[in-house]
Amino acid sequence: MKRRGFAFLFILIAAVFGLRSLADAQTRQFKICVPDYSVGVMPFFVAKQNGYFAQEQIDIEVIAGRGNLCTMGLIAGSFQLTYSPSTFDSIVAGDIKGKTIYVAEKFLLHRLIVAPQIKRFEDLKGKKIAISAFGTLTDLLTREILLDHGLKPMQDVILLQTGGVPVRFAALKSGNVQGALLASQHALAAMQDGFRNLEYTPPPYVSHPLIVKNEMLTNDKAVTRSFIRVFLKGHLFFGQKPEETLNVIQKVLRIDDRKTARETYEDEMRRYNPGGGFEQGNMRKVIDRAREARKMERKVEIPEVFDLSLAADVEGELKKAGWKP
Repeated sequence: MKRRGFAFLFILIAAVFGLRSLADAQTRQFKICVPDYSVGVMPFFVAKQNGYFAQEQIDIEVIAGRGNLCTMGLIAGSFQLTYSPSTFDSIVAGDIKGKTIYVAEKFLLHRLIVAPQIKRFEDLKGKKIAISAFGTLTDLLTREILLDHGLKPMQDVILLQTGGVPVRFAALKSGNVQGALLASQHALAAMQDGFRNLEYTPPPYVSHPLIVKNEMLTNDKAVTRSFIRVFLKGHLFFGQKPEETLNVIQKVLRIDDRKTARETYEDEMRRYNPGGGFEQGNMRKVIDRAREARKMERKVEIPEVFDLSLAADVEGELKKAGWKP
């Protein structure tokens, strides 16, 4: 009798572990590389916390990697997706065969913060603006903004290489420069200190493009579709449920002050792009900007870089089903 009991118990334990192993085998593991832990990447954490990934039998690990780490990891297969603008530039250059499948934000968050006496772009003539370094994002965006307002960089306005955001902010406060591109909390802090936000129309940028290699789109299209469905749900929740999202922001980014978290969230919402679509004209602009930065002569066609069809299909599917966060 005891032997039968032990045999039954053994079979039960084996069955439990067998089912668990089967479930683990069915769950797809994904690593996604992001340029940093910021409010812009919160849809991943929202989706994970709400169980959206688990519903699709997907488990993810979000890893922050600066510079070209995301791109190199995607090429090597260490990451299955990236959320990095440097990877976008590499696709345009042909360094990696991949596609942008979702555009979460329409432009960059940088504000042009200037000294109190600067009230118009004309007032910047003969003045200095801090950038991180020549050839970087702040350099390119600053030049684009100045040119859009009839000012010639390095002639009408001098650009000084100073370093990262804290250093640019310090240079502005010390009076060594009269302007600097600052994002989120540093920009808000500068405005509270009396510096001005010189308004401009933000040019289109893909600061957080969701990117996969072509082989994943071809060989794992169903899984890619599932991933987009999860991300879209997280992204919609992010935009429509601010209080719940603030809880995630405070937890992940370790922001104790609710007011600070709210200001950061509201700043991010300025460029929020539900559905992940992008206008053809903007696609052309961001591709050509990347070509110019790489000094490329070859024309790059939009379908070589963008495939937003799955995102559009999934958005339509969720709307038809009446899904709401």
